[in-house]
Amino acid sequence: MNKSLVQELVSKFVQSYDSAAKDKIWQKQSADFREFWSGRVLAQGNETISDNDCDEVIRILDFNGKGKPKGSEVVAKVMVSQNVWRKLFNILHSDKNLTSLVDSIFKEVNIDHKAQLIDKLYAENATGKNWLTGESGNVLNALLAAYDPVKNLSAVSIKHRKALVDFLEIKSPFDWASASIGKRISHSNESIQEATRALGLTGSARTLYRFLYSEPVANLWQDTIKREGKQLIVTVPQNAEAEKNEPANEGEMRESLQIQAALAEIGTRMGFQIWLPRADRGRVLSKWKPDLDVLLEELPVGFDQTTMKTIEQIDVLWLKKRTIVRAFEVEHTTSIYSGILRMADMLAMQPNLKIKLHIVAPASRREKVFQEIRRPVFALLEGGALSDICTYLSYDTVTDLRNQKHLEHLSDKVIEDYEDKPQEA
Repeated sequence: MNKSLVQELVSKFVQSYDSAAKDKIWQKQSADFREFWSGRVLAQGNETISDNDCDEVIRILDFNGKGKPKGSEVVAKVMVSQNVWRKLFNILHSDKNLTSLVDSIFKEVNIDHKAQLIDKLYAENATGKNWLTGESGNVLNALLAAYDPVKNLSAVSIKHRKALVDFLEIKSPFDWASASIGKRISHSNESIQEATRALGLTGSARTLYRFLYSEPVANLWQDTIKREGKQLIVTVPQNAEAEKNEPANEGEMRESLQIQAALAEIGTRMGFQIWLPRADRGRVLSKWKPDLDVLLEELPVGFDQTTMKTIEQIDVLWLKKRTIVRAFEVEHTTSIYSGILRMADMLAMQPNLKIKLHIVAPASRREKVFQEIRRPVFALLEGGALSDICTYLSYDTVTDLRNQKHLEHLSDKVIEDYEDKPQEA
């Protein structure tokens, strides 16, 4: 780190950032979050927390939340869909043991005790499909920052925190790679703030965060992430066909077929015609009974033979007349590669295609999906990086969408409330 340069940036930041005004906004927003937490999530009873009540808080937590009011602030780009946040709050409302543990984490001031509580939360929620305890730490750190933005950093990504620890040349008292998630979260929150204040910047954790993420400062440490990321993920398989044909266990196959059928049903209810690969039809049709003329026998698009062979193998296509609107690949193998490769092949052959692409996989494989989509080879596509074009949907969110009562009256844009994008928080 060039300390004199960073201290110069501190001076410029202090002149341009109105910390008093911003802290006043966060004082209100933190109070709103705490009121929601105590009055709705911790409240007795099993009544569902309404979408409107959830959404007021989601707008504070995540740039992915819809309808950011003027004069408000957001914790970070957590990249969790609106629907997942809603589901999480209702799960917490009904699971008092889990909620009590999160509440204890909010209130604990000793960093070692806090680390132990976080590790306990991760252990107890290990099988939970609610995104509360992902390896990135995004969701829990966003909740912590909303609960107390004076003490908790809005740098919600563990990867970003490690980059900041390195950039600020912090000597960690433990080995980062082998340390527990709780220790990494609690200790980095303290050490990053201490190191930033040592550069001459005072104020709340939110103020320190805004400095670290200001453009000239962020450029200094985020370039390292990009370089390291490219070095880490250049692992294109030597035999792609082997990964395509990787066997999955019978239970995973059944679940993936259920999801394939669910996507076909959702598209049909929204007024689309459906394409399924011929090899999958018999098995999918045992779980989904389409109306007449809904399932296409031939794709009504005029691409060359090579492109057609690739497109015809995509798990589910939604079409309006002669236009493919959305394409879905349902990944059930642990490699999470074959469907992504088909998407990339299609875009390489037809770079002007304007199809919305989605990889669908279990929540446990979310990070693996993002790792594959971010491969540098997929960043070089003529039509744009695959990571900018292709989004992720979990099995759970597809099931939630299928259960929507009024799909017939919704646009396919509703998927934007469910999808997740491969970007760092």
